[in-house]
Amino acid sequence: MTPSLSSSPRSLSVGIMLIGNELLSGKVEDLNASYLIKRLRELGATVERVVMVPDRFDDIEPELRALSERFDVVFTSGGVGPTHDDITLEAVARAFGRPLEQRSALLELVQGYFQEQLTDAHLRMTRVPENTELLWGEDQRWPVFYVKNVYILPGVPRLFRAKFEQLAERFRCGAFTLRSLYLNAEEGLIAAHLARAEERFDVQIGSYPRFEKGVPYRVRVTVESRDEAPVIEAISWLRDTIRSDASLGAEVFVEVGEAL
Repeated sequence: MTPSLSSSPRSLSVGIMLIGNELLSGKVEDLNASYLIKRLRELGATVERVVMVPDRFDDIEPELRALSERFDVVFTSGGVGPTHDDITLEAVARAFGRPLEQRSALLELVQGYFQEQLTDAHLRMTRVPENTELLWGEDQRWPVFYVKNVYILPGVPRLFRAKFEQLAERFRCGAFTLRSLYLNAEEGLIAAHLARAEERFDVQIGSYPRFEKGVPYRVRVTVESRDEAPVIEAISWLRDTIRSDASLGAEVFVEVGEAL
């Protein structure tokens, strides 16, 4: 599936690949995955896998093929600069059995930018997998590379976010409905109720305990679905079922949250 501005898929599954030795060694903290997960969720897409790999062909290639085969869309982060460890473009080419080719539009950009300081290292950034689509933003400074169903983004968080936002509407596929129950109850005492509700109403239910002092509840229960009706029904059923459970006490409910 190739998302586009003219299509509105009911759902979109996403895989994310974070590339870089610096991430795995702790020298650099990843900020891109959490940002992308949140933004895609707002757009209605579902991130189902995040992998972090070193700058090594033997790690990138099989992981990328697996993600591409399993999910509708894949994003990569990092490894697109001019240094020896920036191997993402070549790894993508190898993964899909495509040769690298120099693109004249990229060559003109780097020649114009670096001028007399242009080096062979800079020229590495002008060679991309064959049949790569160059997706230009409004600034026209540098495109996002799109190969098969893979979007290749830079690793620098500021650039990563800017490039994604230029494409964000491609991935809009409806919204999730989510409502929350905030309870003064121990998780184990409500677990059976939550499992029954999830099966009965075909919704996703999460349970998140809080242990910090000053928090006015012990557990946040979330109920979500792409459709609003089963969420409302599940919330109502849970509220009635938990309220009627004498073992939980009369003050079990703190608040019922609105849709997010």
